[in-house]
Amino acid sequence: MKTRLTLVVLLLLTLLVTACQPQGAPVPQDPLEAVKAIADKQKEVKSQHVDLNLALQLKLDGLTGEAAQSAAMFKNFKANANISGDVDSAKEDFALTGDLDLGPLTALLAQGEDKLTFEARKVGEKMYTTTNVGDTAGKWNATDAPKATTEMTDTNPLSPEMLMGLLKQSSKAEKLADEKIGDTDTYHYKVTMDPVSLINAITDLAKSAGTGESINQAEIDQAKQTLKDSTIEVELWAGKADLLLRQVKAHFNLNMKDIPDQPGASALIDFMLTNTASKVNQPVTITAPQ
Repeated sequence: MKTRLTLVVLLLLTLLVTACQPQGAPVPQDPLEAVKAIADKQKEVKSQHVDLNLALQLKLDGLTGEAAQSAAMFKNFKANANISGDVDSAKEDFALTGDLDLGPLTALLAQGEDKLTFEARKVGEKMYTTTNVGDTAGKWNATDAPKATTEMTDTNPLSPEMLMGLLKQSSKAEKLADEKIGDTDTYHYKVTMDPVSLINAITDLAKSAGTGESINQAEIDQAKQTLKDSTIEVELWAGKADLLLRQVKAHFNLNMKDIPDQPGASALIDFMLTNTASKVNQPVTITAPQ
């Protein structure tokens, strides 16, 4: 009887301990290693719904001559864009809608409209686009859009593979409080990237991909000098169960001083990108417009 009671108690204790332990995919204790593990995991994303916001603020100061005149409109410039829709990474298809506010440029480009709006769909090897301005406003335009080859994907600096590779070059990472994004419990990390190290990483990736022959070392050195006071921070929210990203916030604060050919001039570029993902790896249906 005592033996049975002991077994029951041990079983209950085991269940209690298991219930108290964090559930989901394991992540390394070291934040940098955890970020690398999350970056590697994104290769498993085949489809998702995205809600993307981009906010840009530009301040120019100290420009002289023709540069000052041509950049007058951008002395204190703000722009905002929103994009949402479904993406099928496996098929390289997507269906996206968006709007764009370019501040004082909007009225000029949008021909009196408050915002520029657009829709884009890629189905197979065809791209379909439409906007609310121009002679073809409201009409679909079709163009060829061949699928990317493996070589193109590997060498494209904006491809998910290259971006995740750059993320793994982070110089600093910290674990923040867990949060819920939509209906998903997530791990929350903040990554700090040194612009100079980032330039080195991009250069190395380009060379390893066989596209570094045209890199101008003098221009790279100048870029490092210009961006030395800049900061890049990226926040990641990865699902606890699968480590797939549910939200990303990237903040680029580019404080550029002593701009080439403009001694004493400076430019402050503040760029914030927020992307929230939902319906990750759920089936999506993307069709051509009728």
